Amino acid sequence: MTCRAPIVKSACCANGRLRKDAVLKTGAETTGPRIDSILDHWARHVRIANGGATRHGLTLRRSKASMRPVLSHILAALEGHSIAKAFDADGTASQAARHYGELRHEQGFTIGDLLRDFRQLRREVGLHLVEASGNIRDTIDAVRNIDDAIDRAQAIAVETFHVIDVETLTELVAQDPLTGLFDYGYLWERLEQEIQRARRHDRPLSVVMVDVDWFKRYNDAFGHLWGDVALKQIAAILQENARRSDVVARYGGDEFVMILPETAIPGARTIGERIRQAVTAFPFKSRTDEAVSISASIGCATVGDELTTARDLIGRADGALYAAKGDGRNRVIVYEDGMPCLAP
Repeated sequence: MTCRAPIVKSACCANGRLRKDAVLKTGAETTGPRIDSILDHWARHVRIANGGATRHGLTLRRSKASMRPVLSHILAALEGHSIAKAFDADGTASQAARHYGELRHEQGFTIGDLLRDFRQLRREVGLHLVEASGNIRDTIDAVRNIDDAIDRAQAIAVETFHVIDVETLTELVAQDPLTGLFDYGYLWERLEQEIQRARRHDRPLSVVMVDVDWFKRYNDAFGHLWGDVALKQIAAILQENARRSDVVARYGGDEFVMILPETAIPGARTIGERIRQAVTAFPFKSRTDEAVSISASIGCATVGDELTTARDLIGRADGALYAAKGDGRNRVIVYEDGMPCLAP
């Protein structure tokens, strides 16, 4: 039988009923032993439901840490805080619930598992309130407030699952069939989003455009099928040199574009040079099984102080790429004022 904290008699009047101020104080002590006790009991039951500590011990510890801020905001309802305001779109309560949903999705759990987590949380909080009062009728208002808060937190966490699934499906549909990179249409859509985000938060954003040197000669010498193999290998090189936040897309033919959030020109130049060296050093194969050298010309551009559109940014990177080819190919050029901006 589960052992729980003793009933707090000092919070009750002579007739055993819970004082109103005592109910409210339970929400103010969310960083103390009360929230720890609720989380411990919640984690114990979730662990059993998920298959035991051996399989889910690590994920359960992360889940418990992620649930803590959610529970803190839920218990704030006992202090009379507005649940609607606490769980609005920009509130920290919403962010905490969203983070919990993202974590459970990352851990491979289903929406059913997520609903079971919140069902168990509702049970543990309700038992905590009953044990603190000793009389369930004295906790009806508190339970109603808590139910409203849990409902909102649960809805946000579940919505996160749907958003992630839709984004994943969108990305799968937007793949280039040859290279597995994002396709031309997704590139423009995502670049517009990243430019808006960079402007809104005043953060740097750069793009790197990569073009394979003399690729037509390679196709003519070895055939288009071997050319396709080379494009796949170059795509793999780009992905290996990309960070998790970067977007790598096939622009068309033998051209590729990388979107680099949180990256100014020095960082874009470094990534471009790393890619150039990796392509040059890679032993591309031919039908004779001999290693063939391929090089790449690369142009870099960044969002400036003036209003920059997606077409302007790509046009500048293309202009820098044009300059790299004009300077002899196999080099990285950064866009500068005076260079042609090849935007229509």
